[in-house]
Amino acid sequence: MKADEPMEVGSLTRLNEYGPDDLFICCASFEDRCLAAASKMGTNFRVRFSVIFVIEETRHQPLIETNLYKLQTFLSRRTAEGVFVIKCQRDDPVDSVNQLKNIWTRCRPKDTDEPYITVDISGFTKVYLLGLLHFLVAELNLGIPRILHTTQTYAPTRLTQGVTQISTVANFFGGISMEKETVLVLFLGFEPERALSVWKHFNPVRTIALITTPRQGNPDYLRYAEKNNAFLLSQPTVEVRHAPADNPYAVRNVLEAIHDETKGTYNMAIGPFGTKPQTVGVFLFWLEHPKVQVVYSYPVEYTKSYLKRKTGATLILPLAPMRV
Repeated sequence: MKADEPMEVGSLTRLNEYGPDDLFICCASFEDRCLAAASKMGTNFRVRFSVIFVIEETRHQPLIETNLYKLQTFLSRRTAEGVFVIKCQRDDPVDSVNQLKNIWTRCRPKDTDEPYITVDISGFTKVYLLGLLHFLVAELNLGIPRILHTTQTYAPTRLTQGVTQISTVANFFGGISMEKETVLVLFLGFEPERALSVWKHFNPVRTIALITTPRQGNPDYLRYAEKNNAFLLSQPTVEVRHAPADNPYAVRNVLEAIHDETKGTYNMAIGPFGTKPQTVGVFLFWLEHPKVQVVYSYPVEYTKSYLKRKTGATLILPLAPMRV
């Protein structure tokens, strides 16, 4: 049975009722929420291997190293055969996946037809998340893993400053026709410079801005996002719609509706600058429509706003319709 809404995790149980799970994947970041899922592993939780990604960030490196140590401590108690650490640069997600490929023969699932894999996306950047999911799902054909996400509180401040480069995400180049105009779909949140830079780069004839509907109990989220992106939202070619915060399959359905409207007429490009669960939804949609292009802009730096946000609930994300 699969849920059609996010489910809060009190105590994390294993997927395999007959023995330890195959793999737990997470990322040590400078945010406290990267610890939440691992700290919720129940006494009966066991996994054969754990993999911790570490995305190096000079400004916050002491916090990252502290959280890495804590994650290693948590996971060593629950991991039967080995904890691997993959260290990588913020702007080079391809290298991180290559490092995972190098150790894959040592930590891969016993039965690839029925793997037991959990991915905690809370500490990953969105572009790293897309690369990881592409490897597990599109390249290895392991199916969609169980995905956990720990939420945070939000304040009306920008999360990043500046833009260093704009690029198409590796493996998400799509199939762009030079004979068609482009509809640009932007998930908007608290990184207005990054979203605006992509919009200016594409100069699309049509833009659909997806603002996140408020998380339960946080009506200010919508107001903050609209305020942060006020300039872009005021442009005459920009149409505003809404997308859920923590439901990847529902996000996939929002994108499907846009695709149905525009297919045959426009190329479709997507910029994921909203929540991480929305980025998972982008991946689910791309799996069915690989001609779609996913674009990204890298920030110059992360602001201190990240450090002021409080850790919220840990959720298991819905990835398919309800099945009984």
